[in-house]
Formats: sequence, C-alpha cells, structure tokens
Amino acid sequence: MTLPENSNIPYERVSTGMNILVVEDEIVIARDIEYKLKKIGYGVPAIAASGEEAVKLAGEINPALILMDIMLEGKMDGIEAAYQIDERFNIPIVYLTAHSDLDTLNRAKITEPFGYILKPFTQRDLLVNIGIALYRHRMEMKQKVINKILNVFLEPIDFNTKLEKTLKLLVSIPRLFLQTKGAIYLVEKKKPDMLVLKASLETLECLTVPFSQCLSGQAASGNDTVFADRVDKRHELNQDAMPYGHYCIPIRANDRVIGVINTYVMEGHKRDASDETVINTTASIIANYLLASGAVK
Repeated sequence: MTLPENSNIPYERVSTGMNILVVEDEIVIARDIEYKLKKIGYGVPAIAASGEEAVKLAGEINPALILMDIMLEGKMDGIEAAYQIDERFNIPIVYLTAHSDLDTLNRAKITEPFGYILKPFTQRDLLVNIGIALYRHRMEMKQKVINKILNVFLEPIDFNTKLEKTLKLLVSIPRLFLQTKGAIYLVEKKKPDMLVLKASLETLECLTVPFSQCLSGQAASGNDTVFADRVDKRHELNQDAMPYGHYCIPIRANDRVIGVINTYVMEGHKRDASDETVINTTASIIANYLLASGAVK
C-alpha cells in the first residue's frame, strides 16, 4: 500500500517518542515508508531527497535513526551521506536498497551501518530492523562511554573536573539520560550520614542530602539502586520539579557507601539492567580511583 503526499488516512499507533529521518528520492516510496513508520509508533519529522539534504537535516533534527536509500540522485549518494553523518553526528543508519550486488554492499559496509533492508519490504521488516539497530547502537555507545570515562581518570586534571567530565560522558548516551541533568554526591568525613554535591550538570537545589531522604539518600542508606520512572512522593526535597525519572546508584568502597550517582531519565522510562550496569561501572571507577589515591580508606 502506498500513501500519497498529504494523505489523511487514519491509523492507530502507540508513540515510541523517537523520530526517524527518511532519506529517499522517490516521493511515493518515501510516503509509504513514512506511513509504515508512523503506524508502528515512530515520528517522521522530515524526508530528505538527497545526500546533501540528509546531512543537513541530521544535524538539525538529531533523529534516533536514519533510514538511508543507497541510490540517491545528485552528487552525494546514500553511502557518502552516511559517512559524513557518522563522522559528525554519530546517528545509527540502516540502509534501504534494491541493490544486493557485492560491489554496492562492500562499499556500504565501510560505513559500518546498523542494518540493511532490501526493497520491497514490509512494515514488520522495518519494525525488526529498526529495533535491532537502536539496541545495538545504544549498547555500543554504553561501552564507548565507559572506555572514555576510564581515560578521564587517567588524565592529569583535578578530581572535581574528572567528575564533571564523567557526568557529561554518562548522559551523552543517546536516548537514555536527560543530557542537561545529573549529579554526583560524595560522603565527607565530617558528615558520614550526609551526601554532599560534588558535580552536577545543572544548578541543583539539593546541595546536601541526608541518608534516607529523597531518592539519593535512600540509595545511600539502603546500599542499593533506587529507580523512579517519574516524580513521586519519594522526591521529598523537590516535589515541584519538571517531569522526569531517576537512577540513583550508590558508590561503594570497602563495603560502605561513599557516594551516589544520580542520573535523570525521561518520565515513563522503563527500568533496564543494562542502564544500571553502565552506572554501576562508573561508580566502581570512581570508587577505585578514590581508594588508589588514598582519599578513601
């Protein structure tokens, strides 16, 4: 089924909250892809008809993923556009192609795409391939972020700067954490039952948090992860905050809590073990650095 431009055909969908950029120079095919994507819950903020337009829109829209036709009219084909987008924006790309010849596929392979969909394809083909591509990209980004955080703690910079850079790297994981909010609290010797803010990405009202109070304090006192998918009654210190959720994960050293990493997620985010793994790994890096430096005994 094809969908003509400006069609008002109704469809039922459950929004994923993710936008996908479609790059296809045949408008009938492009609109059909748009219809299929919307039917399965993805937004399509724009359609690009050339490689040059695809690169421009990728920077402006920052989509979750790009469906890229390999054969495009103009000077820049889909493979060259994908190369530039990957270099500049690190957005996962799935190729759309009617060509399965080895020369084309070998050339496309150099750009390390997250999948190929051969034309003609079904709505299910889109659903499966996009889901796999988004998952792979998120997992790869988590590993890259951990490696970069490890390098931060080898740099000759002061400890607070290390924490700030760590936070920025942590929240850079696509479509996971809110990129403008996050905090790292540590326990000071003079106040063993109080978390003290050491690094944040935004000016926060909670400069100190007593153990057992609010989500960060509960994570510290309970020595375990505290998760919230929205602002609830546990947010004792900031009930009037904008909608968001949390992962609050303790930083442990020598069987005691020495701090908490507090990351912010979109409201409604579902708890995920792989999310917790990346934050727990970050917490271990911080704890090991403090132990090795003698700051914690």
